[in-house]
Amino acid sequence: MLTAALVTRRCLCVTAGLVKPQKPAQELRVMVSSSRMHDHKSAICIIPPRHLWDAIQDIRLFNDKSFVRWPPHINLLYPFYEDTGNAFQECTEAAAQALSTLQPFEVKLSEVRLFDHGRTCTLWLDPSSSKELSQLQGKLLEAFPDCTDLNEDPSRGITEFTPHLSLGQWAGSKAAQTAQQSIQDAWRPQTFVVDRVCFISRAGFLDPYRVRHTVGLGQGLSSACREVNVPYVATVGPDPLPLADGLAAEFGIGALQEEGVWYFAFGANMTAKKLTDSRGIKPYEATNGFLPGWRLAFNHKGGMGNIMQGTHGHGEASQTGQPGGGVHGVLHRLKPLDLARLTHMEHEYRPTELEVEADGGKRHIRAVAFVSAPEMHIAEGLPPPDRYLKLLQSGAHEVDLDTEYTAWLDGLDYVPNRERGQEYYTAPDGSKVKGRKRFWTGGDQVDSYGKRQARGGGRGRGSRGGHKAGRGTS
Repeated sequence: MLTAALVTRRCLCVTAGLVKPQKPAQELRVMVSSSRMHDHKSAICIIPPRHLWDAIQDIRLFNDKSFVRWPPHINLLYPFYEDTGNAFQECTEAAAQALSTLQPFEVKLSEVRLFDHGRTCTLWLDPSSSKELSQLQGKLLEAFPDCTDLNEDPSRGITEFTPHLSLGQWAGSKAAQTAQQSIQDAWRPQTFVVDRVCFISRAGFLDPYRVRHTVGLGQGLSSACREVNVPYVATVGPDPLPLADGLAAEFGIGALQEEGVWYFAFGANMTAKKLTDSRGIKPYEATNGFLPGWRLAFNHKGGMGNIMQGTHGHGEASQTGQPGGGVHGVLHRLKPLDLARLTHMEHEYRPTELEVEADGGKRHIRAVAFVSAPEMHIAEGLPPPDRYLKLLQSGAHEVDLDTEYTAWLDGLDYVPNRERGQEYYTAPDGSKVKGRKRFWTGGDQVDSYGKRQARGGGRGRGSRGGHKAGRGTS
């Protein structure tokens, strides 16, 4: 640390509500650049506001190996310094001074472009205002002059800074070009104002990133720095509910809880035997939940569970005899890492944000539920496989779900696992339902039962591959 004698002027930075003297930019630059190690678990980036995520996340979900780890982002400095001790706080002070002369500017995401890496290609959104983005990155480089990997890296063929928002990876240029045209044709340009940069980090390569701090552009130094500590939670679906503090509107559902994120289980994961004993996931807490306006269906490939929007009215029965009004299940409050692991395991489902009732409707909780992707659907009306249904039945009794709903589950017909015919793998239009491969990245060594398979560290890059398609268990 620098001594008080070296502080030649006073400026202010707000961090966790504290006002403290700030060191001159030149001295901070010397300090942080000479004493910090680069770390592929940290970065400075731009994160679009949450209301723009939906279209981006829909593309990334089944195409981007980084979907469960990285939020939608435009990297400015990566790798960055280790997030240890008060390192990030010192770095935000240096960044605040470097960015104090820049004014917020508008970025438009409209063009889909392609990086060709040889065997694979990356599709990305090209942000307009490249001049302003380069100026922004240049100011950060003045504060952190040794973080030049995005400007020059011969091993990756990088010769200049190219701001981009990654959408996913495709095998081969032909497949990538086809996807590029398809995405471009459907894409509606998205515009937002860049008025801050985000300092993000993760504890390990398995963890999702956490937005640790933000630094505003062109602000007085008394308000430029903000400590956030919001974990990224990979979801698709509706915009977040408005919140007074605004953090969820910026960074998503991870801002809703002081610790953890709620997950709504309607299938085998209701039971401790499956969730904890088999998958190694221990919730902080659990409570029964009710999802109004949805119904339980067994129309995921293989006859696995799914939830479908729409019932026949509150209190009425569906065509399958299910008690009307909604789906009963269990709300588990999980670590963000554990929800990321579940997203890997449920890789044919869409992690969807929904509002679930708890405590008899007294509480409304924003939670993540795994909803089957339409391309994984089979015809409705087939009985579920016996092993899967038994897990649902035992789970309903274990947690004392609604008695009428439990009785309905107990009375369902079933088919022995090995007697499922081709109809269990055929879409309603008669085509074959194909399984999806998992994406694996760097340290993502989690098998289909949730057990970690240690294989050392890495940058969190990686490639397609993994195990055979696993069973749906939501």
